[in-house]
Amino acid sequence: MLTELSRLVILQKIDLRLLEIKHKKGDLPQTVDALQHALQKLDTELTMDTKRQKEITLEMTRLDNQITDDKQRLTKFQDQLYLVTSNKEYDALTSEIDQMKQNIDKAEYTILTLSDEAGKLKESIKSKTLSHQEKSKELEIQAAELEKMNQYTKEAQEKAMAERENVLEMIPLRYIREYDRVANAKEGVAIVSIHQMFEEKVDKKGNVEYIPGQVFCSGCHKIVPPQKAVEIRSGNQIIRCEFCGRMLYQDKSGENRTSNEEEIF
Repeated sequence: MLTELSRLVILQKIDLRLLEIKHKKGDLPQTVDALQHALQKLDTELTMDTKRQKEITLEMTRLDNQITDDKQRLTKFQDQLYLVTSNKEYDALTSEIDQMKQNIDKAEYTILTLSDEAGKLKESIKSKTLSHQEKSKELEIQAAELEKMNQYTKEAQEKAMAERENVLEMIPLRYIREYDRVANAKEGVAIVSIHQMFEEKVDKKGNVEYIPGQVFCSGCHKIVPPQKAVEIRSGNQIIRCEFCGRMLYQDKSGENRTSNEEEIF
């Protein structure tokens, strides 16, 4: 077999081991990451809600004090109405009284609005705090499970990565680039073996004979033309599947199938 091809086959087998390790972890890494992001978002929202809650409390206190002061001034102006001696003074006082009433009405309406916002904020903070507690507990469980799985797979993963680095050093860069391109497009599988179907034939005496049938790509399960199958078996060059684009090779340990074998794809 072509040296570069044989090394690419080794690289693929290592990557398949790494994929198996990744699959053992399942979606735990993504789950932990999602929970961490969700908690960060809740932290930010709770900080903003709490800050706004304090702002509302301060503003409502300020408006209460303003209403108290305005009511005192209103009473004073109303008392002065009985003491005025001219229409001009009367008009000036009634204008001040109207302005005080408007200020009080506006402040009271703002307090009602702020009070409604404060009520909604209180419920929001309560809900988000509960959600934060639940997600924190879930994160603790999932993170512990991920750590346990990481410890379980660490040695195998480190060994595979070290083997991978050694193999990569022996493969020309142009082959590595093509391998990576195909692997990225085909869920990590850039090189697959060819399989040949053998049809079972029984003669009149009961003797069984297996007749060579079609050859197919084990990646996409499409038929490989006979001439191309011959070239693949020679191993003198890198041949690609016409359908899925994966590189093909002959794996003698698992090449043949009989036509009555159940295929699971």
